[in-house]
Amino acid sequence: MRNKIKNFLRVILGKKFSDFLFKKAKNFRNLFYLATNTLADFKLYFRYSTLFRLDSIKKQEALLILDYHSIEKGMLYLDMKPRFAQNRVERIHKHLKSKRLLQNLQRSQIEVTLQVMCNYYEIHQDKNIEIEDYFSKSQYENYKELLNQKYAKEFCGAIDVSASDFYHNASAPFDKFAYSRKSVRNYTGEKVSHRKIRKAISLSLSAPSVCNRQANTVYLLEDKQKIDKVLDIQGGFKGYEKNVSQLLILTNNRNYYYTVGERNQFYIDGGVFLLNLLYSLHFYKIANCPANWGKMVKDEKALEKIISIPKSEKIICMIPIGIAKEEFRVTLSKRRSVEETLVHL
Repeated sequence: MRNKIKNFLRVILGKKFSDFLFKKAKNFRNLFYLATNTLADFKLYFRYSTLFRLDSIKKQEALLILDYHSIEKGMLYLDMKPRFAQNRVERIHKHLKSKRLLQNLQRSQIEVTLQVMCNYYEIHQDKNIEIEDYFSKSQYENYKELLNQKYAKEFCGAIDVSASDFYHNASAPFDKFAYSRKSVRNYTGEKVSHRKIRKAISLSLSAPSVCNRQANTVYLLEDKQKIDKVLDIQGGFKGYEKNVSQLLILTNNRNYYYTVGERNQFYIDGGVFLLNLLYSLHFYKIANCPANWGKMVKDEKALEKIISIPKSEKIICMIPIGIAKEEFRVTLSKRRSVEETLVHL
């Protein structure tokens, strides 16, 4: 039917003008679909993200994870700062008063929050550091009681490892290899050879992508002044940037997507590639830590003043890389259980 209409208009209006009208009509239709679908995305994020409402267990849990993981990262320092992450601890206290959370203590991330809080209190007690003004003994005892038999004195949010132990399973079968990868933040400052980086990126190119479009680009930044400025904008690597002398920036290019339905596909393809890249870096014993780029337009404009990345490309993640120190710490970052993750329909 569409071709019949097109041929009819060509006879009446001429080929050039009729084709022009068809092209314009298609553009207007796509513009309409893009606008309505983007509005639908906006409504869903407005309704279901934690940005405006805390009306579900998963939203409250998300904030718990954000804060307890920040406390875990504070535990990575060998020379731990006294009373670190006080604001995070105080927020967790407030969250743990929620009736909804207290009715779901069996959930892994609520349990680990309680364990991290107990660990935090015990670390300060062992060092004779006073924190009673924001974390009382009665609160500590209450958290232990909530954990009941699951409380473990040996629990620790940060784990001491040696480089040799950490990379022991870097070439092991996948089940052991996958569990062995963790984010490393303690680098020597020495640069990884370009040859080794190229090998890791070559391996990561095995990642699947929609219709094999392979829209990813990996930028290598080695200018220390620029790295520090970029990581300052990123904001999540503070305290560890001193020995970062190389930074990978992963992007995905919008040029490769051609339907309204693919408007978010670059995030998916970029995420798939990111995991493959992290695994590849670990395989070649390149220490790495994905630094989230969940930023706003103003941050991207600030970044444009430091480095040049085509506007068609969306930053997926920044990855500080380096050579791990002989001894370092990694966060526990406890994972959910299969029962919490697998849902039968």
